Amino acid sequence: MATQIVRTFLVYAEEDYRFRDLLVNQAKSLRLPVEFTDMPNKQPWVPKWKTTCRTRAFECDGAIVFISKKTRQGEGVKFELECVGETQMPVLGVYVEKGEKPALPDELRDSRVIEWNWPEIASFLQSLGKGSTGKAAV
Repeated sequence: MATQIVRTFLVYAEEDYRFRDLLVNQAKSLRLPVEFTDMPNKQPWVPKWKTTCRTRAFECDGAIVFISKKTRQGEGVKFELECVGETQMPVLGVYVEKGEKPALPDELRDSRVIEWNWPEIASFLQSLGKGSTGKAAV
């Protein structure tokens, strides 16, 4: 039986790209069956960017949102979170700076949020491959 590839949408402020890189490299080093997608160049004022963002989100099984002091300030992040909310996919919020817990975006108020902890992140990713995510249809 082939291993199911889990598609995960990553949401982060542009300034926090290094956490995206850290997560992707950690997953690769452990050979987790996961494929990440994100919108690195935040351009929420461009209609094509919005369309691409929404399409990418709907193609995913779950989302990880990196939370920092910059998260609530970004219009791109705000739109990405709207798209994630529309999909009804499982979401994990991750505080990226040890000991810092900035205010959460409203869109994460009902989501599980943790401090950066690789075992819990890996467990979330693995849980996405265990069946239906209950996502809404595009």
